[in-house]
Amino acid sequence: AQAEQPAAEQAAAAAAPVVEVEQPAAAAAQKPALTCAAPMEHTELWGDVVVPGFGPGAATAASPAECCELCACTRGCNVWVACSNEQACQKQCWLKWQIDPTQIVKHATSPAVPWTSGVHLKDYDDHSNPYEPGEAEFISLSTAEGTLRIRLHPEWSLGSVTYARKVARHGLCTAKCLFYRAEPNFLLQGALHAVIAANNETKIRGRGVAMERGDVAWAGGFSGPDFFITHVKVPGFGGSHTVWGSLEGESSLAVLDRLVKLPASSGPGG
Repeated sequence: AQAEQPAAEQAAAAAAPVVEVEQPAAAAAQKPALTCAAPMEHTELWGDVVVPGFGPGAATAASPAECCELCACTRGCNVWVACSNEQACQKQCWLKWQIDPTQIVKHATSPAVPWTSGVHLKDYDDHSNPYEPGEAEFISLSTAEGTLRIRLHPEWSLGSVTYARKVARHGLCTAKCLFYRAEPNFLLQGALHAVIAANNETKIRGRGVAMERGDVAWAGGFSGPDFFITHVKVPGFGGSHTVWGSLEGESSLAVLDRLVKLPASSGPGG
């Protein structure tokens, strides 16, 4: 994401948010239970790699069932591929993503294929339980330091609010929903990467409009998915950025204060 302005210190905030929407229980999306039944033996499924099964950061599993469970609890994973012949591929477990796991794409299938694969019907846009504008006023970002409760402002940018609400309601965040930059007395920045097309609306509120402490906007003057939360009032930013939310309550502002003070995990430049 484009930097908002030069700063003496840019730090990555060590907190990956879980994004949730606040809505009546009766309106909650009904998701199927994730199971590891009916694996596809001697089959390797295609997909974008979320976590590799070989090399740095690789996932390993003692059995296909264990690999399946790893996929179930990994954001962005809806396809898993496990080694079922340890002599051929050790204990590799590949966690992948397909745009529509109901229409699976096979890479290879034959008695000689040493892989067992399966799918989870999650982390994709199934277009069910359609979102209705105005149904929820808040989304929450749950971090290791506490919850950031964001009041949505469709009157500022309806397209942005529609995107954020849909990502939260259907649990469409990938592993790239995270914070990566923190600057005390300026901002906390992160991204809401999801398995649906990003918001494409930019809408400013007028030249010279300030962003108040706790306001939420898309970064760099673009339309997302990178976003930031102002730690202090920033004059003029409301006239150059699409602002679509604001932190609600002192408890959320206190979480923001803690997040921006976390130890740096990257040097200048973010």
